[in-house]
Parts: sequence; C-alpha cells; structure tokens
Amino acid sequence: MTNPEVSEEGDVLYATLKQDKEGGIEKTTSVRTDIIEDAKIKKSLVGLKKDDSVKIDVKKAFQVADLARILGITEEEAENLDVTKFELTVKNINRLEEAELNQEFFDKLFAAGEVTTEEQFTAKVKEEVENLFKQTSDQKLRNDMYTFGMDKVDVKFPEEFLKRWLKATNPNLTEQEIEEGFADFLNNLKWTIIENRIITANNLEIKYDEVVDLAKERIYAQIKMYNFNEEPTEEQLNQFALQLLSDKEQANRLFEEVKALKVFDYLKSNVKINSQEIDYNKFQELDK
Repeated sequence: MTNPEVSEEGDVLYATLKQDKEGGIEKTTSVRTDIIEDAKIKKSLVGLKKDDSVKIDVKKAFQVADLARILGITEEEAENLDVTKFELTVKNINRLEEAELNQEFFDKLFAAGEVTTEEQFTAKVKEEVENLFKQTSDQKLRNDMYTFGMDKVDVKFPEEFLKRWLKATNPNLTEQEIEEGFADFLNNLKWTIIENRIITANNLEIKYDEVVDLAKERIYAQIKMYNFNEEPTEEQLNQFALQLLSDKEQANRLFEEVKALKVFDYLKSNVKINSQEIDYNKFQELDK
C-alpha cells in the first residue's frame, strides 16, 4: 500500500463525504474508485490531491448497497436520499502496488529468514496452493461420503415425539421455526447416529490430547492470519488452547470436530477411492 500525492483510476480515496444541505450527512470513509459506475464521476476523481474537493452525485456513482456501506446508513435510507449531491474532500490517497521480490517482502509473508530467494518463494507459494487444493479435495470427499451414508442408511424417526421434545427443551422456538428447521434437525440426528455407530463398532477413541492439538492448530492459524511474522511458542499455544477449552461450548464444538475428522480418516482408509487428476475449473463445477 502506497500513498501517492495525485490520484489515479483504481485508487482508494480516504475522504469526507458531506451532503449538500444544512444538517445533512457527513461521513469520513474509504471510497473505492473502481466501483464507481458513472464514467464522468470516475474521471472527476482522477488527478486529485490531499484537501482537494469535488461534488458528486452519489446515487449515480454507487449502487445502493455500496452507498449504504460508504455512508454508514441502511440500504432503505440510501435508496430514499432526498439530496444526492455530496462534496467529496480528499484526506489521503491509497494505492496498491506490486511489491519488489526482496527480503523485506518475503519476511512479511513468511517467518523471518525462512525464504531468501525468488526460487524459494515460488516453491513456498506452490506448496501452500497445493495444500489448499488438498484441503478442498478432502472436503469434497467428506461431502461425498456424507451423501453416500445418508442415502444408504434408512432410519425412521418418531417425528411427532421429536417435535414435542424440541418444543419442551427449546420453549422460545415457535411452531413455525420448528417446522422450518425440522428437516435439517433430522439430517443432523441421522448423521450423528451413523458417526456414533462407526465410532463404537470400530473402537475409535477420541483422546483429550487430540482435542487440545486441534485447538492449538486453530489458534495458530488465527494468529498467522492476522500477523504473518508472529510465531507463537508452544507454551503460548498450550495456554491459549486451555483457555479456549475452558468454554464448554467451544470444547464441545472442538470435540465434535475431532470426532468428525476421526470418522473421516477411518472411512478414507477403509473404502475404495478412485483418485484422478482433474482440471481446477472442472473441479469447481462438481458441486454446482
């Protein structure tokens, strides 16, 4: 991100928008020039410097949803603006530019010193993309196994009893809400029975350490998402994981996730899988 002195098409302007009427809306916000629909208005925002002002018709410039977000109002309010002329005053100009492939850039993306050459950078990116594809492929396989199991297992539930039970245990639910969500509830119940049968029949065990490890994995991913260069210690991860697991709801969620992964790993190693390479665009079409 750079801050040039003069705006060009595609820049993001940090600017104040002031409605052209007494007591009107005034909002300092980021304005992406690439989403402006009117060519004349888009051109008027090129060549501006800090503190320059220009008047624009915001209804011509932006779609309703974008306008509501920019002004911090509801879409209904944006749709019904009585005065659509606003004065835009530039506070700062932001521009995304390609970074140089140097050590400073590498250290922003990976642990300091982990990547030192363009070749290592390319290999690292390739590795991460391949891991992403593997995760996507595994998710597709999990979905296929789920669909196969749900189609093959025939279960009859006492539906009226279950509806009464849902109402008794969730008194705030209305009859309409129960009816609308009942099909999903039955599917979840059916899959839970299938999972539990697989766990029991094959003596699969879910260990506390596995739940802790998954908690640490999730925490690590979250830390790296917001700070590439921060590398938490094992002691810190353990501490964060124990704090997370002290929340009963979070602990149950992680336990269920470990159980689902354990069932998936068991099925993956015990069913016949026909693996094949496929073009990425064709892979994307499979779930449509």
